[in-house]
Amino acid sequence: MLVARCKCREGESSMDEENKERIRQKVREEFRLGRTRLFRVEAEEKARTETAEDRSRLFAAFKQLGPERELELTQSLGRLVMNFSKMASYRGVLEGYNLFRTGLELGEDRARFYLMERLQDHPDADNGELIRYLDEKNGRLAELKTSKDSPLWAPLRPSWEELFRQKNIPLQEGEYWDTAFKEFPKLVMPYLSRAKDMAQEARFKNVLFTWPRIIREHKSRRKKKNDSPPEA
Repeated sequence: MLVARCKCREGESSMDEENKERIRQKVREEFRLGRTRLFRVEAEEKARTETAEDRSRLFAAFKQLGPERELELTQSLGRLVMNFSKMASYRGVLEGYNLFRTGLELGEDRARFYLMERLQDHPDADNGELIRYLDEKNGRLAELKTSKDSPLWAPLRPSWEELFRQKNIPLQEGEYWDTAFKEFPKLVMPYLSRAKDMAQEARFKNVLFTWPRIIREHKSRRKKKNDSPPEA
């Protein structure tokens, strides 16, 4: 019986260690991915609630150990959270700067931005559809007599316009992307392929489409919540 009891305790001890390791792994994963998980207002509210609950639970456990240990553990917890926040903030600054540069580059190439925008809603669009989309956008602007300096246009690359002039090809508003596709396929097709690749890259999708949508949603949900009358 003693042997059986020892074996049982050894098995329980092994299971305890496995559970502890699972918990440790989960905590590490939460720390690693925590910055990217607040996608919905409900998720944000849940995180705030859990933070308050965990803080109360930890401080209650600290108090049971006596004033001296309580102070020591509170200081250690505060230092841990602050150091993690500092590192997360630094990584966020670096990522934000890279995204800022990406935004500037795409701002200078409006046609590629429009292609990426189109591909968010029509990911299977073929080259012909994308070309027609750009020409239709430019055609409407031409009908409205929109200034050529307007950022609403989807212009050809300047080097391509020079090729048009060299071959004496007239630039017809609302048609020149189609003309470029027919006359210079070796230039246009890689351009379209690059736009398709960028539309699938998380970095570009986040900065241009996903994150702005999340922020708008959060602001809208918070506004509705603040404007709603208090429950009786």
